[in-house]
Amino acid sequence: MSGIVVIRSPSLVLQEDFGVPGLSTSTFGLGSGGGWSLRGLTGIVVTGTMSGFALLCGLPWLLVVLPPALQAGAEGRSSRPTPTEAADFDRVYAGKVNINREELYSLNYTSKPGQVDAVRVYVRSDSEDLQYPILFVVRQQKGVLSWQVPLIFRGLYQRTYNYQEVSRTLCPSEPTPEMGPSEQIIFVDVASMALFDIEYELLVTRLKSFQLTTDKAFNFTASPSQPQYFLYKFPPDVDSVIIKVVSETVYPCSVVSVQDIVCPVYDLDHNVEFNGVYQSMTKQAAITVQVRC
Repeated sequence: MSGIVVIRSPSLVLQEDFGVPGLSTSTFGLGSGGGWSLRGLTGIVVTGTMSGFALLCGLPWLLVVLPPALQAGAEGRSSRPTPTEAADFDRVYAGKVNINREELYSLNYTSKPGQVDAVRVYVRSDSEDLQYPILFVVRQQKGVLSWQVPLIFRGLYQRTYNYQEVSRTLCPSEPTPEMGPSEQIIFVDVASMALFDIEYELLVTRLKSFQLTTDKAFNFTASPSQPQYFLYKFPPDVDSVIIKVVSETVYPCSVVSVQDIVCPVYDLDHNVEFNGVYQSMTKQAAITVQVRC
C-alpha cells in the first residue's frame, strides 16, 4: 500500500521503529491549517527495517434577464473552443482572464517504468476580489484538481485568511513495466467570470526530490495554500519506519498525515483527516508505519 504525510509544521524526519498499519509504498504530504505559514523545516529522515510504504431537474421554462454589462459580455462571447497553448516546464507564464477570455495550457512529458513522476503547479494573482476569483482546473489522465485564487481558509474563531499564491502537487504517475514508456499530457485551464481583466502567473515544474530516502534528512517548506507531500518506498530489508517531523518554530494546529497512495491526495486543512492516520503537532511529531502483508 502507500501513505501520505500531511503536516502543518516546517520539517519532517523519518526514522525506523514504530508501528502503524503498514504499506508497500507511501506518499507523504505537508500542509497547514488556517492563517499561518510554515517556513524553515528542519527535515525528513527515514530509518528502519521495512519493505516499503509510500484524497434531473427540469423546468418547463426559464427566463433570464441579464444586466446590460453582462448582456454585452454574453453577446460578445465566441462559441469556438478555447485555443490550447503548448507550455514548457520551469517557465513562468503571465496572462489575463475575464468572462470573455480564458486560457488553456498543455504540457507533455514521457513517463518511464520504475520512475515516479510528480508535477507541481504554482499560481499567483494580486487580485483580492472574492466575488470574482480566478479558477484553475488541472486535468490529468485519471484525475482533476481545481482551486481558486484568492484561496480562502478558515481559522480559529471563524477568522478567514485569503491567499494570493497557491501551489499543489499533482497525483504522481508510475507506469508498469508492461506498459513501457508512455506519453503524459496535462491541461491547465485558467478562467474567471469577472467583467474586467484579472492578471495571473503560472509555473509548472517537475519535482526532482519527490521520493524520500531512509536515514536521510529532507528540508522543505509549506503553507496553508502550498501543502507538500512526498513518496517513500520500503527497501526490501525494512518492514517498519518512524516518520518524524521537526519544526524549528512552534506552529499551532499543524497536522502530519500518512495516507495510502491513491488519488486524490487529501492535503488541505479541510480534508487532510479524511484518509489514513494523522497526528496534530506544534513543534515535532512522530508516526510509525509498518508494511502490510
